[in-house]
Amino acid sequence: MSARDFSKVSPALWRSPRFQALSDREQKTFLYFITNSHIDSSGVYHLPDLYACSKSDLNMDLAEYEAARAACIEAGMIDYDPDHSVVLIDRWFKHNPPTSPDYATGVLRRIGKVESERLRAKALAAFEPEHEAMRARLAEKEVAKALRKANVDTKSIMGANDRLINTLSRARG
Repeated sequence: MSARDFSKVSPALWRSPRFQALSDREQKTFLYFITNSHIDSSGVYHLPDLYACSKSDLNMDLAEYEAARAACIEAGMIDYDPDHSVVLIDRWFKHNPPTSPDYATGVLRRIGKVESERLRAKALAAFEPEHEAMRARLAEKEVAKALRKANVDTKSIMGANDRLINTLSRARG
């Protein structure tokens, strides 16, 4: 089960041609895939069919659910491994990128536990560019912080230097 209290759903979803091409039932199924209690920070998770079909979840019969899931796969919104009952949300990290090194470590740990080798590899391949972008953003912040600190130090030094010059000028004058 997920410890998440919420999931990010981009408002752009409603304008997505892939999402708009789905029927109402298929859209509901996709929204379920990205918000159900099994989803976690990796965007890839185990989801038994009958659990998804239950009254407390989608409340669909198995054939309806399988058809809706197939439409989501065809639209390129999810991937699925039937041998392991594992769902992967395509483009998950585009909307849920890692935000810190600790968060990224947790995501990698979750990806490492995915039973489906194919979907584990696919999730890792999708995660790596976003992980690298996070590293670059953090490095830029560190450089900016160091430059700000250097400017403060430079200004302090320049201020002290200006005072010394003024004092020397007055002493000579």
